[in-house]
Parts: sequence; structure tokens; C-alpha cells
Amino acid sequence: MTTPSARAKRSRQRAGLSLVEASLGVALVGTALAVFVPVFFRELRTSRISEAPDNLARLHAGAAAYFDAVHALHDMPRQRRCLPDATGRAPAVPGPAAQQVDFASDDVPGAPTWRALGFAPERPVYFSYEVTPTQVGCELTGEGPQLILRAYGDLDGDGMESTFERAAAIGPDSRQLVPSGALYARDRTE
Repeated sequence: MTTPSARAKRSRQRAGLSLVEASLGVALVGTALAVFVPVFFRELRTSRISEAPDNLARLHAGAAAYFDAVHALHDMPRQRRCLPDATGRAPAVPGPAAQQVDFASDDVPGAPTWRALGFAPERPVYFSYEVTPTQVGCELTGEGPQLILRAYGDLDGDGMESTFERAAAIGPDSRQLVPSGALYARDRTE
């Protein structure tokens, strides 16, 4: 038979956590959050950053196809080795929230060029994009970058932008547009 004091002692032991146990649990949860929350946000930002190189690669592929295609421009049929016209930035201002942009819409700066390059991201974009040729016309040859493709982002909304840039040059055989140098990134994560 158990005494009343033994029963009371057992019921106190089963009643719950002591103050030390509760504070230890809170400290463990707080430490885990302090470690994993910054890592989570860094990974989230890094995943958003990958949009720019991916879309610049798509833009380069579209520009290379445009350069290789036959065009009837400026009342002169069958011209090749043409660079697309400049676009201006679209969307005009990047921000921390993704924006759904119809690059083919006439409301977007450079819409004819975006359409000619087949640039139509399926998902909303965090970055603004821009196409800048260094020469205009067709039947082009030359050395050095002939086309600059840029992406501008402000993923944290602080007004400071990151810039990604891919240059393209006319290949040595003057028949194709090839990447020129590595992908340039300034203030990658701002």
C-alpha cells in the first residue's frame, strides 16, 4: 500500500515539465530557428537568382536563331546575320515580388523584338530584361560583343539592383552568334 505522500509525489512527477525542462525546450527550438531561418531565406533568394541566368540563356538562344534566320527587312529580301533591335527594360522596374509580364504585348517596351526572339517566360519574373545590340543591320561581321543581354533584379526591395549580363559575338565563320565570355554578375545577391 502506498502512502498519501508517495501518491502526491508521483502525481507531481507526472504533472508536466519543470521550469528547467521547459526553458531547455524553448532554448533548443530557438537555436534551431536561429540556424535554419537564415539558411531558408538565403536558399529562397538563391533560387530566385537562378531565373536571370536561365532567361538570359533563353534570350541568347532566341537571338542566335534570329541571327541565323532569313529576314526581309528594309525593303531588301533575303538578308541574314541580322541583330534584333534594342528593347529597353521590361518590366521597367524589378522588385521583390514576381511580376507576370506578357513580353509580346505592345504595352511592353521592345515588344516586336521580344516576339522575334520568342521570349515569353511561363512564370512571373523577378528581374527586368533588356536587349542591346552594339551594331544594327544585317549581313554583319565583326569582332567583340555584338549583342548584350541583361537582367536587373532587386530581390529585397532596397532599391539596389543586381545585374547579370551575357554578351554574344559573331562567330569566326560569321555565320552564327555565339556566347562571348562568361556570364557577368554584379551584386549577385545585392
